[in-house]
Amino acid sequence: MDLLFDLGNTRMKIACRDAAGVRSLAALAWDAPDFLAQWHGLPLAVPERIAIACVTRTHRLEALQELLHSRFAGTATAIAATQAACGRLQVAYDDSARLGVDRFLALLAASQLAQLQLLVGVGTALTIDALGADGRHHGGLIVPGLRLMREAMTAAAPGVEWHAGAFCTDFARDTASALESGIWCALAGAVERSAQRLAMQSDTAPLVLLHGGDAAMLSAQLAIPARRDALLVMRGLAAYLDAGMAQSPPDSGRGR
Repeated sequence: MDLLFDLGNTRMKIACRDAAGVRSLAALAWDAPDFLAQWHGLPLAVPERIAIACVTRTHRLEALQELLHSRFAGTATAIAATQAACGRLQVAYDDSARLGVDRFLALLAASQLAQLQLLVGVGTALTIDALGADGRHHGGLIVPGLRLMREAMTAAAPGVEWHAGAFCTDFARDTASALESGIWCALAGAVERSAQRLAMQSDTAPLVLLHGGDAAMLSAQLAIPARRDALLVMRGLAAYLDAGMAQSPPDSGRGR
């Protein structure tokens, strides 16, 4: 059994891969007052391998490594890092190290399918990546996400306020809901335009694949078909392990 960790800005997501495939185990919010209690309460079997993807602050990765060492000392651990090529995947960036590891892993998982795809990560930022049926990455976009847009608008325009309970609609009748609706309209528009451009370039409509914490909400706003895959990054981590990428020796117990 492989144990997989996706460290985001708000949550640590945990999954495993065994004979039944990749499945979700838990998601722990970093700011939860009982974070450690939740961690120690997780019924985790001893894994053969551990893989970690980290897009958040370094101290959180280091804290997880200490927790893993105290619980699974001696288990080999891989910290995922973006590669220019892995399996069928060929990354488009001239400097592949500049592509976020979460985007890389989503692309790696999706590249197992020989189909034109548009991958959309919906989290702190909205990320959009085009992937050819041959596994070649065509590049992508980064758009400020829901919360970043809210914060930017309310900070720059004092008359624009947002509050919990604001809802998304076609034409809002209060400022908070107008802001909420406008943000989702912008995010959906970015995805729809990207899908249209990719279809024009390739003469075929791409499979639009959504992942990330706000994927369900974005899916409801889109005027084009889309599929959600909550485990896309985790499946990329499993593929990363299978490719033998950047394997580290068993944990020595030192903080890294």
